[in-house]
Amino acid sequence: MRRAAGILLAAILAVAQAARASADALEPVPGFAAGSGFAESFEAVVRPAAPVAEVPVEFVPPPPTLFELRLEEAAPAPPRPKWFWVGFGAALAIGGSAVSAFTEEPKFPWHFTNEGWFGQNTYVGGADKASHFVSYYAVQRIATEYNKAFHLQSNQAAWIATGTSFLAGLMTEIGDGTNKFGFSWEDLTMDTLGAFSGLAIVNFGLDDLIGFRAGWVPGAPDPGRGGLGRDYSSEIYTADLKFQGLGKRAHFDPGPAKYLLFSVTYATKGYPYDDPSVRERQLGLEIGINFAPILEALCVPRTKWWGVVLYTLFDIVRFPYTAIGWRYDLNHDKWIGPDTGNTYPTGGLKP
Repeated sequence: MRRAAGILLAAILAVAQAARASADALEPVPGFAAGSGFAESFEAVVRPAAPVAEVPVEFVPPPPTLFELRLEEAAPAPPRPKWFWVGFGAALAIGGSAVSAFTEEPKFPWHFTNEGWFGQNTYVGGADKASHFVSYYAVQRIATEYNKAFHLQSNQAAWIATGTSFLAGLMTEIGDGTNKFGFSWEDLTMDTLGAFSGLAIVNFGLDDLIGFRAGWVPGAPDPGRGGLGRDYSSEIYTADLKFQGLGKRAHFDPGPAKYLLFSVTYATKGYPYDDPSVRERQLGLEIGINFAPILEALCVPRTKWWGVVLYTLFDIVRFPYTAIGWRYDLNHDKWIGPDTGNTYPTGGLKP
């Protein structure tokens, strides 16, 4: 078998060699010589075609169908802002502040007052500064929700609300320049910080993480004994860290802690009526109830006006007996508590 295959292979090679020799010996056939027209035509046929340059094609979308045109016609246009009511609300807030300050009696010639900040010997121990901050923070937050109700975008509503809050605080101080308080740059600074804190919380979406509240506590000294300003002993102010938003940003489940918040509080006792030796400035740490996730669990809508009112109310008000903690009395260097912010052991009512 192998021998036959070898003979066959040798025969094939011999035939191929003979064919090559015969081809070399033959003269070229007329018409097939190099340079002839037929040869050039043949080469043109078998030669690979040159690449064709690509022409860019611009995509033109097809015109809308009748069905799509009908859908565009049927889509409602976004509601237009109701600028009259936005302006009315701003004027009401600013005008209300002006009326409250300019009608304060008795009247004095225009004057400035250097009230200080949170010092022990200021007339209310700085409680008024905390009050100014939280009050105009609250004005900003309320005005933001008011503006959104009249179809302003959130960012736009917040900026206009911030301007409203600032001007309301400015009018208060201008009015105070004509009464016993006097124009206070310290108060205006706290008003401005409160207003812009509200703006930052709205624009950066931080309302589920931080906030500020004002509250009242029972059992405070009688505020009706004269003096400059009111007795702040029944008031408390908080800066809050909410576990619900903290868990969301730190990527952990807070569990039941989402219904709680941690607060730094400030309150004064006995200013400005009790003897200076017994007055207190209380800086507190406490755990309280965060009502926003409770409202969410109860399916209270944020899109209904009454839902907005509830969320905003619990965001800016600290209700009595909804928090417990310890307070450090800065005047006497001692801790007080646990309590709900109403303890005043050093001083009290005096005849």
